[in-house]
Amino acid sequence: MMKIICCSMLALLLLPPKGSAAEGFWLPSQLTADSPVLQRYKGQTLPLTQLQQVSGRIDNCSAAFISKAGLLITNANCVASYLQELSVASVAPEMPVPGLQFRMLQQTLDVTTTINRQLSGESSAYQRSIKFEQIKQQLQADCEQRSQLSCELKTLHHGLEFYLLQYKTLRDVRLVYRPPLSTADADQRWPRYGADFVILRAYDSANNDGVAYAKDNTPYRSAFARLSQQGVTDDELVISPSFSVHSRRYATATEIQFNFEQLFPRSIEYLQQATRLLKQLAPAGSVRAEQYNNTLTDLTSEAEKLSDMLSHYQRSGLLSGKQQRQQAVLEWINSSAVRQQLYAPVLATLDRLLLQQQRVALRDLVLDYLKYAQLPALANQLYQHALQPNPTKAALLKSRMQQFDLRFDARVDLELALHFLEQYAKLPQGQRLVALDQYFALNDGFNREIVRHKLSAMYRGTSLTDANQRLQWLQRNAEQFQQSSDPLISFSVAMYDTVTQLNAERRQLKTALDNARAEFMEVLMAYNDAQAKATYAEANGMLRFSVGRVSGYQPVDAVWFQPFSTLQGMLKLSRSVNNTQPVLAEHAADKLTPVNFLSSIDSGTDYGGAPTFNTKGEVVGLLFCGVEENLLADWHYDEALSRAVHVDSRFIIWQLKQTDAGRAVLAELFSDI
Repeated sequence: MMKIICCSMLALLLLPPKGSAAEGFWLPSQLTADSPVLQRYKGQTLPLTQLQQVSGRIDNCSAAFISKAGLLITNANCVASYLQELSVASVAPEMPVPGLQFRMLQQTLDVTTTINRQLSGESSAYQRSIKFEQIKQQLQADCEQRSQLSCELKTLHHGLEFYLLQYKTLRDVRLVYRPPLSTADADQRWPRYGADFVILRAYDSANNDGVAYAKDNTPYRSAFARLSQQGVTDDELVISPSFSVHSRRYATATEIQFNFEQLFPRSIEYLQQATRLLKQLAPAGSVRAEQYNNTLTDLTSEAEKLSDMLSHYQRSGLLSGKQQRQQAVLEWINSSAVRQQLYAPVLATLDRLLLQQQRVALRDLVLDYLKYAQLPALANQLYQHALQPNPTKAALLKSRMQQFDLRFDARVDLELALHFLEQYAKLPQGQRLVALDQYFALNDGFNREIVRHKLSAMYRGTSLTDANQRLQWLQRNAEQFQQSSDPLISFSVAMYDTVTQLNAERRQLKTALDNARAEFMEVLMAYNDAQAKATYAEANGMLRFSVGRVSGYQPVDAVWFQPFSTLQGMLKLSRSVNNTQPVLAEHAADKLTPVNFLSSIDSGTDYGGAPTFNTKGEVVGLLFCGVEENLLADWHYDEALSRAVHVDSRFIIWQLKQTDAGRAVLAELFSDI
């Protein structure tokens, strides 16, 4: 039977001792007053239910109502892609933002028992995974038909728990204000001076059915949180709701070591190899350089990101901390014969599957880089479309093909394919693909001239290099592909069974790993229960709350970062760069106004953006990024160094005071004060 998680008002006693850890992405149901999470917090109340009532999501970001007439505040980066076609400055009247939706969580149903009952008849983990997908689609469809809400099924702990989420969706969202002043640079070093916020308004019809823009729609009426004029102080308790989608907090020491000492370094090698090859074949100033400029930028950016992660890993305690925690769990298991019997096989199974996954990951890594050769990848997509036609995918594929020649050169494409086939041939024989080895005669080693000759014949003979003929393949059926003499089409057909088999093997391995990880999580939860500690799940897009304190930190010896940046520092920075912000010079009296602040709130590295509240339920800021030392936040939380960066509510108010449009917003926000 479905269990409805109660959303009644929670009065939580919160005030952690100075320096206490703030790790965790907590479900609302885990933040009850008597939960282990909050045992260290004493002395203040937190209106958690109010925060749920005023908060919602925009894609993977959270947003909050700040007026009774539907004003919303969220991060500018969360809606940037929607606003590209709108005016850069503040706008009036309010402008509709096509495609932008605001979703409010109405109910969370625990359907674990319901799903487990239906899965109990399946004999294998793989069959259960197939059955689960069927159950998921049916539950979501039934939920939407019954409730007239949008419904989404989420899994926790790799299948230990299942929750059905019901959202009310508002599809008429309009831009009210975005700041003309923003310094959202890529430098993550503190101090930061980001103006990463935007103010929207949600509208609805008289029928409250969440329809898209219509002139007769009126501002949505809702509970709301006030934008704080006082802001926060050092050591103050703060909380943020988020919908982060990814984390790796429960990766084992073996996984961490493999990723940071094998997989990521090899990926950097491949990225650097591709970069060197493109610079050689597409020299600066050439037509090819223009065609591959975006690809080159992406390769360079990804290599820098991974290199930064490796550098932080080498300085961090990520691996040693994980090893210490795992050793503590092992000692707890080994201290009981019953626990040894129950849990030792679980750990052995997980280790075995992780080794298998590592071999697959190294093979798949080079196969992924082979996709930088666009023509063979396109042939595969076209054949898959012929086998399983889909109008939506066809439209996307057609659009991509119409732009294809703007970023494609046959010689460059061939050389990329040649290079990564050579890297593929270096894999151990057991990690290679029989069909691919046979097609390029790789069984006796990589012969560069033979492979080049084969590729040259394929690129010369294919019709996919011609824009008109390329589009015609979208109209052809699978039988025409199978009978074609086009060498690249024939290659795709020849490799299709292998690709299908690989996908099936990947799914089977993922299913087995999910099952093993679920059992592993049961071990960890039993251990945590024995230590009177709560266990949070990996981020997965469900509403979570992170609790922390306004706090500076010490990045290196003899250096302490204060938790606030100010307009004074922002003015000095702007003058030293390009003096593009003369407006600041007119506000010397406001120089101590906080711009950004730091907190110990836990977050992943996707930084979707999240309103930040104080214990009164007021919006005191917006979380928009982390400090430089937070680069490994997906993998671990470091109590001393993990800090989130927030736009301060006082800076938001200061920004609003600078324009007529902003002052109109302020008048609405504080009209009853």
